[in-house]
Amino acid sequence: MTIDYNPYSPKFWKDRWTIYKQLRDDDPVHCMEDFGGAWALSRFEDIWDAHLNSYKDYTSIFGTSPPPLLLGEDSGPGHVSIPTMDGQDHRDYRNTIANRYTQPSVSKMEKNIRQLTRDLIKPALKIGKLDIHEVARRVALFTVADMIGIDREVALKARHFIDIFYERDPDVVGVTPRGEEAFGQVMGLLIQMAEKWRKNVPPSPSHIEAWINKQVRDDTWMTDEQIVGNTGMLIITGSDTVPNNIANLFFYLNQHPDQLKIIREDFSFIPKAFEECVRFDHPTNILGRKLAKDMDLHGKKMKKGDSVIYLYQSAGRDEREFESPDLFDITRPTPPRNLNFGHGPHKCLGHHLAKMEGRIIIEEILNAIPDFVLIENEAKRMFGEFLQGYIKMPIEFDPS
Repeated sequence: MTIDYNPYSPKFWKDRWTIYKQLRDDDPVHCMEDFGGAWALSRFEDIWDAHLNSYKDYTSIFGTSPPPLLLGEDSGPGHVSIPTMDGQDHRDYRNTIANRYTQPSVSKMEKNIRQLTRDLIKPALKIGKLDIHEVARRVALFTVADMIGIDREVALKARHFIDIFYERDPDVVGVTPRGEEAFGQVMGLLIQMAEKWRKNVPPSPSHIEAWINKQVRDDTWMTDEQIVGNTGMLIITGSDTVPNNIANLFFYLNQHPDQLKIIREDFSFIPKAFEECVRFDHPTNILGRKLAKDMDLHGKKMKKGDSVIYLYQSAGRDEREFESPDLFDITRPTPPRNLNFGHGPHKCLGHHLAKMEGRIIIEEILNAIPDFVLIENEAKRMFGEFLQGYIKMPIEFDPS
């Protein structure tokens, strides 16, 4: 049986859940011959093990996203960033800012994030219409911009170019010409900013202050290229997945009003709902690595240097790991394992922040707007090989 899996195909996105199940059942280590013989892992257990052994069996230095792994292209703003490092380098560079992302550190930010959310919701209350994704996007973007130490207006401009970079055309495989131009613009913007940061360092505890004034280790300092790469990476990761997942969640809650009622009556279900939505429809569809050694898996012989991609959306629907995985259920028992934020040494640095942002934004929207109608025909979903989810989720309600 030949499985037609092409992550760039609009045809695939129309029937992705069927194809993912075919891959899991019949070809869990799928050779993508049209993409240089790259391999696609679709089962939860295999992707879990790959994350756990990411230092030993895989390397990140050639990139972790589809452009370098499948198309041999520049991996974008993150090419010299922390996620594209291995072993001791990864640990040392990650530790330059890791203390800002611990649960105790993140908890200290709750009051400010809550006030920011309220401020962004307030103008909509007089109008009677609000785009959930837009509010969530700005909360997440402004929060990470403040942590990095860049002006919010600069972050908005960079985010605008990044959004164009991730636009997809069904007739173009990967980044469009317009996207390539936008990539050059965002990198040019951040390079200009790096020159200013060296002369006028943002105050502590900003990331940029740590990157400029503190050694990574003895005789090792962050270069401008690395500062720019990590800034771009954090703008992307810090303001994509949380807004997309929150918009997705409201879409699915609209389809399951009984579950929305549960949340309205008991906000303690919000964290469970946020996590269930990631499992059910993961906003980061693909990441991956290159193999650091030959490997046999499910009878397939993969060679050192081969690209291996992890299909997170498929893993979240794997019946070998989750009971009734195609059922969206915010009351399901917390699973012992999940890949919502990765796993192992490369687990998402900002997972505590992301979960707190999600909880706060959902709480504040429901507190301010207890009754609303979701305008489903105006909702807009982003399709692509890398990022997924709704990027417009408008609701209407009686103006206050």
